[in-house]
Amino acid sequence: MHKIRIAIFCLALSFVSCKEDAKTVRLHGELKNFASELSMGIETPQAYILRENIQINLDDQNKFDITFNLDAPAYFRLGRNTLYLSPGDDLDLFCDLNDPMAATFTGKGAEACLYLRSKPFPKGGSYLSGGQLLKGDPSLEEVKIKIEEKVKSALASLNGLDGVSDRFKKLERGRIMFDAANSYLSYPGYAAYFKKLSKEELPAFTQKAEKYFKADVEKYIQSGGDADYLNLDTYRGICGECVEHLGEENVDRAILDFIKTNELIYHLSNKGPVAEVLSKRVEIESKIEQVEYKEVISKAFKNYDALQPGKAAPRLSIRSKEGKEILLSDFKGKLVVIDVWATWCGPCKAESPYFEQLAKKYGNETVKFLSISIDSDKNLWDKYLSKHTKTSEQFICNRTEFKEYELQSVPRFMLIDKQGNFIDAFATRPSDPTFEVLLQKYI
Repeated sequence: MHKIRIAIFCLALSFVSCKEDAKTVRLHGELKNFASELSMGIETPQAYILRENIQINLDDQNKFDITFNLDAPAYFRLGRNTLYLSPGDDLDLFCDLNDPMAATFTGKGAEACLYLRSKPFPKGGSYLSGGQLLKGDPSLEEVKIKIEEKVKSALASLNGLDGVSDRFKKLERGRIMFDAANSYLSYPGYAAYFKKLSKEELPAFTQKAEKYFKADVEKYIQSGGDADYLNLDTYRGICGECVEHLGEENVDRAILDFIKTNELIYHLSNKGPVAEVLSKRVEIESKIEQVEYKEVISKAFKNYDALQPGKAAPRLSIRSKEGKEILLSDFKGKLVVIDVWATWCGPCKAESPYFEQLAKKYGNETVKFLSISIDSDKNLWDKYLSKHTKTSEQFICNRTEFKEYELQSVPRFMLIDKQGNFIDAFATRPSDPTFEVLLQKYI
């Protein structure tokens, strides 16, 4: 069994046999279309902010077997599948990264996980299903009817469960309600896209839709003052709207502290511990009341200490198109400019021409421009590169390689000096003129 190590606030994890501790959870099975090293995200609100996760290593047959201790039931995210695990669970599972509904679960704890296979995707507009519900250009009334049918069907499925806890049913009833609210809130954006509305037409259309669905949104967020719902991804996405509609005085204090903390750490993960973010930390910390969120802020900033300018860049192993392993340290003695990207990332591809232009202008034997993909499917990466000419040197690696770099999103740009130390671990995007100014300073 693979060993894992993690420290989080709501979960205590350790590596012991299921027979030795009733709190042990065991997961084993097969993962299809996943990278050989992957992370299973922990969905408690504090762990979500910190992007805490459990590492899973697959063998040559894409199989794995891990155990960890769990103090209380919690949600976990494995690719696009959501798992709900409780102390003592022992699950054999199969998950396909490209097809969440193909997942199978057997053993103790399977019923909740099987139910969650059909969980709507919040970023896809929940019941709008990425806009699929809007095919045929339904009227506002027809959209409402379709969403209400989705709610009714989801409640019937949930009520049919008989081996899950009362808390799970409570949380999932909440999810059904919040998915409905999210669907109504997401409608203007998706509908405007499918209707191909102009910028001039959009404001009036949005205002009309928001007015039409206002009562429905309010109906479905009535229970949105309960901080327990922060365990749900859908609720985390709309908790700001819940506060706006319900009023700060009608929601748990933990929700307000979550929103402030999450906003701060979002800026930290995108900009690093720059003066602007440090100033924002002082401002937000003064408004935080919950001790656990103060601890989240402290831990998050501590994680970024090693990424300060002048600190040595952590070990990084990357692979060439031919499969040759290269270490970042192999480039010592050269100024290294890094673009971390992925073929599925729109903003990454938008920035690529600017990065390549700089690579063509400044790249030489002493200045290396490295494009590092975190695609889990090497074939997609190869196919993309076959259709796009690049000046920068192309590499690929598992996203877990960037764990010590606090890589929360892509694109990410970094400059590393000839001694292998950070110049800027959170450089601006190449489309920003300040990127070239910084580059020129060290050439």
